[in-house]
Amino acid sequence: MAKRKDKEENSRVEEIAEALKSAGAVSEDPPQHATYRFRLGDGIVTIYKSGSIVYGGKGNGKETLKSIVNGVLTENIDTTPRIGCDEAGKGEYAGPLVVACIYCDEPAVKELIKLGVRDSKKLSDERVLKLAEEIKRVAHGAVKVLMPQEYNRLYSHYKNLNRLLDAVYVSLIDKLVKKYKPERVVVDKYGNGIEKRLRDSLPGSVDIVVVERAESDPVVAAASIVARAEKLKGCQLLEKKFGVKIPSGNDKNQIAQFLKSVSENMLPYLVKTHFNMNV
Repeated sequence: MAKRKDKEENSRVEEIAEALKSAGAVSEDPPQHATYRFRLGDGIVTIYKSGSIVYGGKGNGKETLKSIVNGVLTENIDTTPRIGCDEAGKGEYAGPLVVACIYCDEPAVKELIKLGVRDSKKLSDERVLKLAEEIKRVAHGAVKVLMPQEYNRLYSHYKNLNRLLDAVYVSLIDKLVKKYKPERVVVDKYGNGIEKRLRDSLPGSVDIVVVERAESDPVVAAASIVARAEKLKGCQLLEKKFGVKIPSGNDKNQIAQFLKSVSENMLPYLVKTHFNMNV
């Protein structure tokens, strides 16, 4: 699946390059970590291997380059009004769990493409935080941040992470469905049997689609970015409040150092206590 997505991204980059050449843009030697660089009048566009597209210069040249690139990016894109859903922090021992659902109409979907929205795992923390704010300006959403103390309380009630997620997703999706009446809801798959459980709990008029690696959908990718941004902010709050460094991911060395720096009675406020971390 990952190889297919990479192939699709590479194909889109080549389409952009051909469109720029056809418009008279001149190819230049790209900088480090970039695939292409083109100049048109007083405008410059650089396409990086990460997928980022950066514009330089000013005036008509820059605007023309943006128009050409955006034309390729938005071509054949599904602009159906829909909700995209994803979470961050589910598998991480320390820090919050965040669930985000984003609603986009047709213009908003196109704006997401222009912003360069993609799977948050491929973006730096800095880029995620910046993109999340831009996404909030063009789309509508509902977000639930479960800091560890609340997460642990809810987990003790549901005794199953997927059932907990079901409840959070239903509450967020239901709110957005009632307000915006989307044609479809796309959820990144977080376990088995999700589609039926969500269908049973949500209005029958909305089409529920559960997909593995759904971040290839720009609206789900937007949700993944917002969720990760809120998770990062949550970790920053915990670090400031408790004076500790929250480990990113489940690196055993980082977690071992983290556990040495905290007392046992602090753990329910910092970690998902049902996790079995052998370090």
